[in-house]
Amino acid sequence: MSAPGVRLAVIGGGSQIFEAAHAPAIADLGAEVVGLFDAAPARAAAVGGRFGWPVAADFDALLATGADAAVVCVPHPLHAGFVTACATAGLDVLVEKPLAGTLGEIDDIIRAAEASGVLVAVLQQHRLRDEVVAARAMLTSGELGRIHRAVLTASYPKRSNYYTDTAWRGTWAGEGGGVLLNQGLHDIDLLQHLLGMPERVWSTQGTALHPIEAEDTADVVLTWPDGATGSVHVTSAAALEENRLEIFGSAGDIRITGRGLEVRPHGEDFAAFAATPGGHLDLFPRGEWELRVAPGHGTHRDVYADFFAAREHGGAPVTPAADARGAVEIIAAAAISHDIGTAVALPVDPARQDALLQRRIEEAAHERVG
Repeated sequence: MSAPGVRLAVIGGGSQIFEAAHAPAIADLGAEVVGLFDAAPARAAAVGGRFGWPVAADFDALLATGADAAVVCVPHPLHAGFVTACATAGLDVLVEKPLAGTLGEIDDIIRAAEASGVLVAVLQQHRLRDEVVAARAMLTSGELGRIHRAVLTASYPKRSNYYTDTAWRGTWAGEGGGVLLNQGLHDIDLLQHLLGMPERVWSTQGTALHPIEAEDTADVVLTWPDGATGSVHVTSAAALEENRLEIFGSAGDIRITGRGLEVRPHGEDFAAFAATPGGHLDLFPRGEWELRVAPGHGTHRDVYADFFAAREHGGAPVTPAADARGAVEIIAAAAISHDIGTAVALPVDPARQDALLQRRIEEAAHERVG
């Protein structure tokens, strides 16, 4: 997939992630960048000089470049304003994750996109990994039988200066959350992409190591409408084993790790085994783990190709705005659950999330003064 004729306006064109991951993908696919805008003009100029792209003096000048699509690559607390403005101006938008920090902001974006008839897609590249695509196909086909449980472990060990070198990270006013909303969002998104939205969420969270206001460690328990349960552990305060997602079904199990997709088929469906009389000490015939799909794809280039294809053919991108909302809602439910000490039923009222966030901002400000 190439993108000749696509004219891109970039917000956050001087950011490290744009230069390192987005810009090479855009250049490789042949899209035309008609303007880079960044709060640090010198950084945008450096990126523009490297790739031969012009720099816009300000956001209004960027919108006047004649672009037909925009890329938003600024810190996520700024996403809502820029994405909504671009959508209102009639531009399709590809935005870095998370789409926004609050459900209310996301709903504003979705309404603006619907009103203008434009496409808003979110850069959740892990959905396009070969092993994830294969796992989703297995789950959709029913090959694993009835799903009983999911276990997700995600460790993102960070130095504390990752937070202290950037004033907004890890703060309630700046980031609106901690490790769940920043790093863990990719993992939570994969979980809901594969299994759908849960109906109840319980969580306990804490700041185990880093000098930040928000959580650097979180445990989350989820319950799905069909009775399946899941447990999630996400941290930036410890170097745990490799990130992994395990899903256990009545007819087989899967796990997604750095090795790819591994599958353990069962000798029979557990429902049939349980219903068949036999010896009280009979063992259930589990199979052996086997590598089914090696790691592949799931890059920024893949997301851009998907976005350009959706624009050209009128289909849905792999992560449309309405679908990207799910992970943020789960994280919002987890924050509320930790605050009140009990499970939270979905859907979450956006006003409830806003009220909790505002209270945490005020409490953090009071602690700094005190």
